[in-house]
Amino acid sequence: MKALFLADLYQLWINFKFYGGFLLVALGITAFSSGDNNLGTFFPMYAVLMCSMMGMSLLQLDEASHWNVCAQTLPCTRRDQVTGKYAVTMVSFAVTWVPFVLLYAVLAAMGRMTWEMMAVQSVLLLVMGLLAPAFSLAPLFRWGSAKGRVIYIAVVILIAAGLGGSTAAVAIMGQISLPALPLPLLAALAVAIPVALFIGSWALAVRWYEKRDL
Repeated sequence: MKALFLADLYQLWINFKFYGGFLLVALGITAFSSGDNNLGTFFPMYAVLMCSMMGMSLLQLDEASHWNVCAQTLPCTRRDQVTGKYAVTMVSFAVTWVPFVLLYAVLAAMGRMTWEMMAVQSVLLLVMGLLAPAFSLAPLFRWGSAKGRVIYIAVVILIAAGLGGSTAAVAIMGQISLPALPLPLLAALAVAIPVALFIGSWALAVRWYEKRDL
């Protein structure tokens, strides 16, 4: 499994050379437009969404090159193959999400946004970055990239529609005073639900892929 994970990381690094430039641009736009809720929310969400989809792109490349079939001859299980893709997805997401959270913290410390807004936008990015692959990866492992692409496209459309709604929600929440929440409760709400769904998606993908005929 370690070898599969390192191979995916290498391919991820090749792809991230392009996405890394876009990430820097998105961070810059967010930093200089923090007062504009539309720009300050759209670009971070788009960047996180794009990078969190890299695991799906790697899976589609595997099927296009028939690597998923050749991998069956290696001393690794299908569970290992699924786990590797989910692990790479988490790495790609973390590399994108953490810089934005740090940027929000700096902006909040400078007084350019409230700590409540910093928490809200960080949670939105977390939900966006984990739910997108959670709902898209498992169908790709079950039906392959050809049939699973239909669900993939549906998820992208729903998320794209949600971008506008999330941007509007952040703009509205920025005009009101949010009630103070205990830090443990806020942390639980921020992490528990998307992480649980992501883990559930992994378990479902393992079960489906182990029964799939390649």
